[in-house]
Amino acid sequence: MEVVILRHGTTDLNKDGMIQGSSVDPDLSVEGREYAQKAAKNFDPSQFDAIYVSPLKRAQETARIFVGHEAKLNTDDRIKEMDYGQWDGKSVKEYHKQYPDAFDYRGLLTDNMYKYNKTAESRQHFEDRIADFFDELYKKHPNDKVLVVCHGVVSRMIVAHYLTDGDITYFDQMDNCGLAQMHIDDKIQRLVFWNRVLA
Repeated sequence: MEVVILRHGTTDLNKDGMIQGSSVDPDLSVEGREYAQKAAKNFDPSQFDAIYVSPLKRAQETARIFVGHEAKLNTDDRIKEMDYGQWDGKSVKEYHKQYPDAFDYRGLLTDNMYKYNKTAESRQHFEDRIADFFDELYKKHPNDKVLVVCHGVVSRMIVAHYLTDGDITYFDQMDNCGLAQMHIDDKIQRLVFWNRVLA
């Protein structure tokens, strides 16, 4: 199976530096929509045998921009963004100031977050639902090329699950509308490319 992963376009929460998990559901920003439309001009949706999309609006809208309104979208809750509980929609800058050890040098949340945020989805639960989705995806599409439109941390966990035993720290956040590709079969799982931008 060949899997192309597309991260959703930019929202106002992205632009304003807010934590954006599955508890918040903004639309794409005006700029995010315009950039997605520009990138989509360099994208060929006809290459895919199936398309799977997170139910959150930012992913659904990005998918429609990239593949058009006629394509069949399979919506799946398991590829929603990680749920940050009470931290969702709040300022990264403020939490970084308050809990600096909850972030790495890139400003990305680490598992130290759980010392201060008891309402967030556990890392294990998050990985388990991603793995469950991909196990099922491979059974359905072992020889197909599949597009998965999802989120930043979901994208990192997809490749981390297969390549680094679920340790997402090896992978930077993809850009909004960034693309990655993986090859997955019974013998090997490999990353073909990471964070390819089209505009």
